[in-house]
Amino acid sequence: MLYLSADCIIPIEGEPCFNSVLVVEDDGTIEGIYTKSELTDPLYEIIHYNGILCPGFVNTHCHLELSWAKGLFSEGEGLDYFIWQLGKFRKSISEVYNLKAIEKAATEMIQSGTVATADIANGKHTLDFKRRSSHYFHTFVEVFSSDPANAEAVFEKSVQLKAEFKNQSLAASIVPHATYSLSDKLFRLIANAGEGELLTIHHQENEDENLFYKDGNGPIAARRKAFNPNLPAYSGTGKRPMESIAAYFDPDQKLLLVHNTVSQQVDIDFVQGYFKQPYWCLCPNANLFIEKKLPDIDLFRKKNCKITIGTDSLASNHQLSILEEIKTIQQHFPLIPLTELLKWSTLNGAEFLSQEQKLGSFVKGKRPGVVLIENADINTLLLKTETTSRLIIPAHT
Repeated sequence: MLYLSADCIIPIEGEPCFNSVLVVEDDGTIEGIYTKSELTDPLYEIIHYNGILCPGFVNTHCHLELSWAKGLFSEGEGLDYFIWQLGKFRKSISEVYNLKAIEKAATEMIQSGTVATADIANGKHTLDFKRRSSHYFHTFVEVFSSDPANAEAVFEKSVQLKAEFKNQSLAASIVPHATYSLSDKLFRLIANAGEGELLTIHHQENEDENLFYKDGNGPIAARRKAFNPNLPAYSGTGKRPMESIAAYFDPDQKLLLVHNTVSQQVDIDFVQGYFKQPYWCLCPNANLFIEKKLPDIDLFRKKNCKITIGTDSLASNHQLSILEEIKTIQQHFPLIPLTELLKWSTLNGAEFLSQEQKLGSFVKGKRPGVVLIENADINTLLLKTETTSRLIIPAHT
């Protein structure tokens, strides 16, 4: 049995605890939180940490297979230029370098406190690491193609890739890349095959997406024409992006919309009304890296959205640290309490991944891992530039 105290313990389900001790069984199972006055017997060897203890983080949006791109891309040039850079550099990266980059990035992510990750995959580059790791991964096999003639071939490739992950006892599902990057036929193939499975999609990363659906114009339309010159021009729907594609999917499915940088109340109201279990993933550092813009986070809070946190990839971020995402949000939205930000980063993500019975909070019987947050302001529960996090007890799923 381990007896861990800290300046503050944030259990997520419950108020912050001061002058308290987190009791953890040797296998990582939470036994409970007690006041120090309840554990005065000298047999209790209490280990004290300077800082905050909280459950392990859940990263709900990552692209580990892009870890090779760390430090290569220029910042603030917009999504169109980011995609151009991705195509330019990707061809020159060797498989050996890519695998080493994945190993390094994933290891650093775990050491910083992440205990579960929803990871996007377009290939099997991350398969070996995930197979060897005790970390919980759900792999979203991502598909895209605007040409209906390619739909069946693209889909069949994704089915085979999903099977490779599943054959290694790794959770996986097939998902669309974005609202605008699939043909009607490919959307239907995914929807018909994935009934009840977890669903995620890149959503409203910039205004180009709204413009594309409004009247079929803008940078997305230009990219579509460049990649598929023989396709007829798209005329748009006159509706918002999710309103245009929601009918493909079961309203009962768990849906995670990622980025939401330019989402407005009309978008939130539609999604919240149509889907019974919608989640909204914020990746603030990636948003600033690519578009120099953040979502209206206060609006999502006002609408009682289930918010989760992701890191995106090292192509659009300097690290895969959930704590750094929290710090960025707190810097720009200082009135959001740390306890709320930590709930987004732990329990909400665990719920989306259907792992809330094991992860996400310090509840008796769970094994969520324990993270130490150091160099924070304990009196105000505000994070500082120098605040860091590290995993001191791993999770068990």
